[in-house]
Amino acid sequence: MLVRHFMTRQVQTVKETMLCREALVLFQAQNFRRAPVMRGETLIGMVALADLLRILPNSVDDMDRRTRITKEKSLVAQAMTTKPVTLGPDDHLEDAARLMLVHKIGALPVVHDGKLEGLLTESDIFRAFVGMTTPHGELRVTFTLTNSAQDGPDPILVALRLGFRVRSYLVHSSPGGEDMAVMRLRGRKKQELVTALGQVGYSVIEVQDTRETQDRRPAA
Repeated sequence: MLVRHFMTRQVQTVKETMLCREALVLFQAQNFRRAPVMRGETLIGMVALADLLRILPNSVDDMDRRTRITKEKSLVAQAMTTKPVTLGPDDHLEDAARLMLVHKIGALPVVHDGKLEGLLTESDIFRAFVGMTTPHGELRVTFTLTNSAQDGPDPILVALRLGFRVRSYLVHSSPGGEDMAVMRLRGRKKQELVTALGQVGYSVIEVQDTRETQDRRPAA
């Protein structure tokens, strides 16, 4: 999954010479939390709502008049994060998610040949992974990858042998340290699949079948 397929392309940017209070008004009006900072066509930083709130006075009582006037004249360039972490449009979504976790940031600008092409936010990643794991007229099978199954056949191969079409397959570690998998697929042999996975050592936790919900839906 490439970043280019999930990033937001219409990106609101701000200039480094914009006043912080003007940027704050823009953030509040447009209801967003961060924006790339541009110098002409070049990305030079990222500024977040928290950066603006940190530099601006909360009230007229927070500081003396001279300091307050100085703060209110502060520019975005003084509040922004310089040298932002960036992505390329052909980077993978899971690598982008890892970067966000490591650097504790909620969005990454997407740059190609020095040009800003988009912005990938944590919300974009959430939507992508929800789309991958939410079945639509399909089965979603959740199971643990136990030690007894390590030498057994791959679960995707088990599903393919039963005539299933595998739509997505995700593996992650549970809090207890045990690997857990979620497989989304299309096919009719639900019980045969559960039995086959169990026979080779996989422990099936949940099977969600949205086909049954659709079959019970009244005709329009």
